[in-house]
Amino acid sequence: MELTLAFIGFGNVARTLMRLMQRKNAELRDRHNLTWRVTGISTARHGLAADPDGLDVNAALAAFESGGKLDSMNRLPDVHDNLGLIRAGIANTLVELSTQNPRTGQPALDHCRAALDAGLHVVTANKGPIAHAYRELRDRARAVHRGFFFESTVMDGAPIFAAAREGLQGTTLLGFRAILNSTTNFILTQMESGVSFEDAVKQAQAMGVAEADPSNDVDGWDAATKTSVLVNVLMDGDLRPTQVDRTGIRDVTPEMLQHAIAHNQRIKLLCRAWREGDRILARVAPEEMRSSDPFASMVGTDSILQLHTDTLPNLTIIEGGGGTETTAFGVMADLLSIVRRF
Repeated sequence: MELTLAFIGFGNVARTLMRLMQRKNAELRDRHNLTWRVTGISTARHGLAADPDGLDVNAALAAFESGGKLDSMNRLPDVHDNLGLIRAGIANTLVELSTQNPRTGQPALDHCRAALDAGLHVVTANKGPIAHAYRELRDRARAVHRGFFFESTVMDGAPIFAAAREGLQGTTLLGFRAILNSTTNFILTQMESGVSFEDAVKQAQAMGVAEADPSNDVDGWDAATKTSVLVNVLMDGDLRPTQVDRTGIRDVTPEMLQHAIAHNQRIKLLCRAWREGDRILARVAPEEMRSSDPFASMVGTDSILQLHTDTLPNLTIIEGGGGTETTAFGVMADLLSIVRRF
């Protein structure tokens, strides 16, 4: 099966994905029956390129990474924005990797809607559409018999949603707890040794773990959005990030963390969701836990998810040191899911 790919967003994940697929090209073709062409790339600051015959991926990577524009590669001058690329009829799959707005899910939500309406499969690592309109997008995809996959929205490329689709059939998820934001986990780990909050944030930024404006992470928005995604997909909920009881880590001090350690405790930013009658409630907040708790051993950029179901009391998934490469792998796995299912 040939996938013709239109990319919206050409940041680290998109470029890592392209290199990963180039490296595994023979394996994808011979073992998985996947061949692929990139027919469009739209970026926020480096222009847009579209070519029905397929773009030169290496030339696009070189142009972007040298600070150049992609417009000289554009063979469809009438296509000049994201929605135009989606509707141009030159791709059968949208790879949506734009910058997310956790409070609205836009513009990725409109990109996903337009792609499904145009008959494209959709793969995204963007949490916003799943947190704000999962049921709608799921139903749109089913109505037009197209794939809608999003493995990399939570815990990078760890196969949470694939495992649920294939391995948790007939199971009801009663609740979960998780450490899902690697930036805050890294900051808290650094602060345990006496580093100030401000200096820990700077270290995270220097490593590329935190954005220039870290508020999305340290104020708990990213964790709340991921919590909404898990509730909506795994618990059949309809929860928005603004409905998650949210407390970030700004008020946590090195002294609090060291005091906890001295008393055989650790403090982590925990995500929780649980059923209460017909309702699903969720919270993101710093919590103390015993040092013997597996969650206490998550340091740096590690993440963990523990599912409490009616058949498997505590199923735990741990990802050690996730990052761009694992996120790109999750997107590639979603592309393979399209080939297997359609």
